[in-house]
Amino acid sequence: MSIFRAYDIRGIYGKDLTDEIALKIGKALGTFLKGRKTVAVGYDTRPSSPSLTKNIISGLISTGCNVIFLGIIPNPAAYFYAWKKKTFGCYITASHAPIKWNGVKLFKPNGLSFSDKEIKIIEKIVESERFLKGKGKVRKEKNPLKDYSKFLKDKIGKVKGKILIDFLGGAGSKAIPILRDMGLNLITLHEKPDASLYGFHKFEAGNILNFAIKNVKKEKVDFGVALDCDADRSFFIDPKGDLIDPSIMCAIFIEDLLKRKGKIVLTHDCASGLEKLVKKKNGKLVWSRIGHNFIEKKVWEERALFAGEESSHFYFNIFYPFSDGILSTLYLCKILNKTGKTLEELIKKVKLNPVKKIYINVVNDENKVKLIEKFREKFPKAIDVGDGVKVKLNKSEWVLIRLSQTLPEINLCAEARNEKRLREIVKKYSEIVRKYLKIIRGK
Repeated sequence: MSIFRAYDIRGIYGKDLTDEIALKIGKALGTFLKGRKTVAVGYDTRPSSPSLTKNIISGLISTGCNVIFLGIIPNPAAYFYAWKKKTFGCYITASHAPIKWNGVKLFKPNGLSFSDKEIKIIEKIVESERFLKGKGKVRKEKNPLKDYSKFLKDKIGKVKGKILIDFLGGAGSKAIPILRDMGLNLITLHEKPDASLYGFHKFEAGNILNFAIKNVKKEKVDFGVALDCDADRSFFIDPKGDLIDPSIMCAIFIEDLLKRKGKIVLTHDCASGLEKLVKKKNGKLVWSRIGHNFIEKKVWEERALFAGEESSHFYFNIFYPFSDGILSTLYLCKILNKTGKTLEELIKKVKLNPVKKIYINVVNDENKVKLIEKFREKFPKAIDVGDGVKVKLNKSEWVLIRLSQTLPEINLCAEARNEKRLREIVKKYSEIVRKYLKIIRGK
């Protein structure tokens, strides 16, 4: 699989994604924009991000495009800057991937990421090496969070609450002054931007979140949240220290947002009970393929109020179409303040079957493509979700097998009527994945 993927550009730094390739990506983007546009460029805290950013900027200005340099900034704040200023954007990050990985997200003035087709066009320009030539300029933005901060304060208002946020050494910590200024009693973990991400290799539930979970219980906060490296995802933790399933968080957000008439966008990995909730609240449910660019496009086209997925991306299109872990945190605070209820009380009202997602390493990208082909052959009547299949086991249970668009992995997600049955389903289908992997690898 190429580094030019369905959602963004992603690869191992120094191997798949080098400084030389970054330079060509910058030139290709500038050529795609005909050398006439301005591009806002920011990056996360990965050790390879500054070098990749420097080369992408060099490539852009060599085509005649001008660049506004944002520096280290949360991903949603970079998207917001481009959306607010009506310019194009480029953000260097590999989100939750291991530290050796990095990537590039490209986005447009309307707040939407480049589509898979547009990313393919960039790839073709890189391969052709037919780049425009020009002489653009670089301007450093002195206060790139100014408009983002004002917008959140205007739309959300003052909020109260004692919350804990684990920034995991990522770019989200740049928003600490905003969160405190909006009224939060904030306890922070790993708030200093750290190139090693404090040794964390992958943002995965039940692994590196243990430190945040332990401190949530210790500090007696209203809730805890962990942000991934670029801060577009938010994993919520209840006051008891239990990780909250993202489908439950979707239910809490939907319950509030559907007090007005509108549409809700969900992905195929969400709990099926959310469909019943949307209907009960007289909303309209629209399904989307998994992936931030597909979801952004869907909420924008449908003018939906909100979108959610099991990977803890939450899209509040009442404000803007891209996911934002910082906004999600503030919006939850607003709900708690408005209702006067605790998070535990809101969770008790939610009735959903359990959902579990696991990631299975399949060594390389070629294997994951072949594995999905195997599952398509085995389950010809399964629902095609674009990059995988969803097998309906009965009225309330299903298993979703799809290839990761970012890593050499198979993503396996399932819903069952109870935890025991869920463990059985996950065990059964993960064993099938591993069995097929052995066949593919000739072992």
